[in-house]
Amino acid sequence: MASNKKLKISAVQTFINVHESEPSVLNMPNEEIKKKICATHTHSDRDINVASLFAVVRNILNPAIVAVENIVMGTKQAYVGELAVPAKGESGPEASFIPPLCILKELSNEMACKNPGEETAQKTAMSILKKLGDYSWDAKAVLTLAAFALDYGEFWHLAQSHSLNQLTKSLGILKRVPIVLPRPGIEKYKYAIVQLNNLIRETLNVVECIFELEELLAKNDFKDVPTLSTATDSISVEVFWAIISVVDCMAWMCCLIKDEDKTQEILPFAGKITSILKSLKGQIALCKGKIDEKEAFLKLKRFLESPPNIVEVFKKLFFSEDSTYSREPTNNLKQETINILISDKVEEVKEKDVLLFFSDLDISKEDVSILKRIYEEISRNDQYKIVWIPIVKQWERELQNKFEQLVHDCKMKWYVVQYFSSTLGIKYIEEVWQFKERPIIVVLNSQGIVKHHDAFPMIRTWKIDAFPFTVERETKLFREDWFVSSITNFVDGTDIQTWIKEGKYIFFFGGTDDQWITQFREKAQEMKNDPDTSARISIELFGVGQNGKGKDDLDIFWNKINDLFFHTKLDTQKKEIQNLLSYKDDKGWVVLCKGSRLVFSGYGTTFVTVLGTFKKWKNELQTSTTTDFEVILKEKYKEIEKTGFPCCDFTIKTNAGWVLESLKCPDPDCPKIMEMYVRFKCCHEGHTEKAVP
Repeated sequence: MASNKKLKISAVQTFINVHESEPSVLNMPNEEIKKKICATHTHSDRDINVASLFAVVRNILNPAIVAVENIVMGTKQAYVGELAVPAKGESGPEASFIPPLCILKELSNEMACKNPGEETAQKTAMSILKKLGDYSWDAKAVLTLAAFALDYGEFWHLAQSHSLNQLTKSLGILKRVPIVLPRPGIEKYKYAIVQLNNLIRETLNVVECIFELEELLAKNDFKDVPTLSTATDSISVEVFWAIISVVDCMAWMCCLIKDEDKTQEILPFAGKITSILKSLKGQIALCKGKIDEKEAFLKLKRFLESPPNIVEVFKKLFFSEDSTYSREPTNNLKQETINILISDKVEEVKEKDVLLFFSDLDISKEDVSILKRIYEEISRNDQYKIVWIPIVKQWERELQNKFEQLVHDCKMKWYVVQYFSSTLGIKYIEEVWQFKERPIIVVLNSQGIVKHHDAFPMIRTWKIDAFPFTVERETKLFREDWFVSSITNFVDGTDIQTWIKEGKYIFFFGGTDDQWITQFREKAQEMKNDPDTSARISIELFGVGQNGKGKDDLDIFWNKINDLFFHTKLDTQKKEIQNLLSYKDDKGWVVLCKGSRLVFSGYGTTFVTVLGTFKKWKNELQTSTTTDFEVILKEKYKEIEKTGFPCCDFTIKTNAGWVLESLKCPDPDCPKIMEMYVRFKCCHEGHTEKAVP
């Protein structure tokens, strides 16, 4: 007893000395451990069938763990592996599998006959990592565990069958089975054996998790399952702890079979391994959940690419199993004129063309007004329906109240999906239909096929003239009169529509400098009133923000141009819009149209210069038989523009997710998402890149 006490004191003193000489690996940060062990990792090109080797290791250690419990605890547990039938989730090795016996023996020798303890375990683990430098991380862990399984499995197999024949009995003697097996030995080492067996089980489970993570990584992409990146980032450290645990298990096994009376408690690797196992299981569960979400999302995408009908689209997208608020209307809304669309009433949109209006709860009065007018027009034709789907991530009571108040104030008459909450549906709407805070309208035909991914910009610009709200209709409108529609839809009490119908030339102009505006108006008026010119062509002038509501008109105009920049699909119009945006903050800008057709646009200062020389080139209008007013005006503009060659510089306002997805206002009293601006600039020289023609 006194001897045992001395051994315990000696072990404790050794432990203290180790800690005084160098930092404990148990207290070392993961980044420091990673840096240390990654220095041993050269590459991962060593060919080994890790799956088959691990299948063999499981089929050794799992029965051995049960056998230990039966022998030590006197239980009679059965293990399905004893009948050569793999347990659930387990599999056997491939028929062609050849185990790497030499490296296993080498690792076994590396771990054999070492004293238990933190310092020895750490040094041995580092030595093993150096030997396995060109194996993958999961292979390092499985190879080390397999080397241990050779000895642990053999020992307890002999312990189970030591009296069957002379061969097993003699092998058992060499393995020192008789020292542990008799009941006095079992009782003496019972606590240590149970501790050791539990640590082996936990370590096996850790390696199982590492192996499972590697399999998940092999079958999935980081881009699709970002959580995998986080989970696999620490695999090297987890492999290190698995190896150091195996090394210490081997040391304690050697102590037991040598009967060295070292019964002190196993060092705290058990607590570390338990902690790692818990973390790994949590990471795997999270990754599997994300993978299930990804697969469900891909399944939904495939379904919506060719749906059977629009009713099934509504069921899959808005009333799926993960919807938590698709229920009957609340009392507060039952008396309203709005129609609450629930799963039981979804047949009401059967065989209809539907405008799906997606927004948050901050809808502008202007947008509501536009939709009301559209609703009044299309409701005359029962073929078309409008359905509003408010996108809210979490329907808290405050937001429910806000929704109900919004419905009450706006007196909406169309359908609404109340408290829409399908996680999968919201993900689809955001990723495929690109909903990013700003309202969008997705147009579906009666089969559930998308006819326009966002018809709201064209509806804002052309109102009911955008009917039937398809991409084809938008393309046609863009080709015909995209610019004049941006003007005429917010200007009342003017003769613009008459001028357009008569095919007159119209100078639209505006700017930040009142002096320039006055100067341009005078020069243009002189040209318009010139008797020789007026006899040949008819010219009208319209100052944007001059005859209407001033800055309000200008803001509406530029917001429409900004929206058109994102939604036009035609290259010609896209370039014209870019030109317009580059003039926005200039002294002045001018757009020349002939009827509804945009002829060209330009900088105000250049236009003033051109009109200032009108008397010098007006004779060309009278004598030319092959050119007309707009061609000559373009030529004169280009001649003067070449001397200045101004930069093209414009800023885009966007909530479409460029640079940052979104940014909340820093003002604690403001709940809004901040507007985002992206600037483009080109001074036509000095670039290292050129646009693809």
